[in-house]
Amino acid sequence: MRLLAPLSLLYFSILAGEIYAEIMGDLTVIWLTKPLLMPILLFLFIINSGKNPRKESLFFAAALVFSLAGDVFLMFRKDELFVFGLASFLLGHLAYILSFLGRIKEAQVPLGSRIIFSIPFLVFVGGFLWFLKPYILGSEETAPFFPPVAVYASVIGFMGYMALLRKEGVYYKGFWAVFGGALLFIVSDSCIAINKFVEPIPLSGLIIMSTYGVAQYLMTIGTLKSNKKHHSESI
Repeated sequence: MRLLAPLSLLYFSILAGEIYAEIMGDLTVIWLTKPLLMPILLFLFIINSGKNPRKESLFFAAALVFSLAGDVFLMFRKDELFVFGLASFLLGHLAYILSFLGRIKEAQVPLGSRIIFSIPFLVFVGGFLWFLKPYILGSEETAPFFPPVAVYASVIGFMGYMALLRKEGVYYKGFWAVFGGALLFIVSDSCIAINKFVEPIPLSGLIIMSTYGVAQYLMTIGTLKSNKKHHSESI
C-alpha cells in the first residue's frame, strides 16, 4: 500500500501525543492532535483506493468523515454537544454498516449462522443497556440521554455483528483487522458511556483513545487489504 509506513508512523505519533494530552488534561494539545487523526486515515484510505473505488469504499470514507465530526463535537466536553457527537458517530457506524453490505452479500452466510452470530451482540446490547439504565434514568439531567444512548448501543452492536458477517472470514487477513477494529470500537464507546454516566474510569483518556485510535486504524487497513484482494481476484 502506498505511503503505509510513513502515514502509519505519523498517525500513531499523533495518537500517542493525543493520549498523553488526555492523561495530563492538556486541552490545547488535544485540540491540536485529535482533529488530525481521521484526516490522516482518510488520506491513507483515498490514495490506496484506486481511481474507481468500490461503492463500499465511498461509504467507508464517509464513516471516517463522520468520525472526525464526532471527535470535534466531543472535544468541547459539553453536555449540549454530546448528543451531536453521538449523532455523528451514529452516522459513522451506519456508513460502516453500508460499507460491509457488499461483502456480506457475496458471503451468502446461511441463516442459521447469522442467527448464531447475532446472539453475543444481542446479549451485549441488552445487558449493557440494562446496566446503564438506572444510572442514566436516575438523574433528571441525564434521563433525556437514555433513548439516544439506547439507539447508539443498538447500532454499534449491529455494526460489530455486520463486521463478523463479512465474506473474508477464514480467508483473508483483512477480515480479522476489520472485525478486531469493530470490537475495539465497541469497547471504546462502552467506556465513554461508563465514564460519563456511571463513574469516572481511571486513566479513561488512555483507555478510550487507545482503543478508539487502534480500532479506526485496523478497520481502515483491513478494508484496504480486503479491497486489494477483491480487486486482484477480479482482474
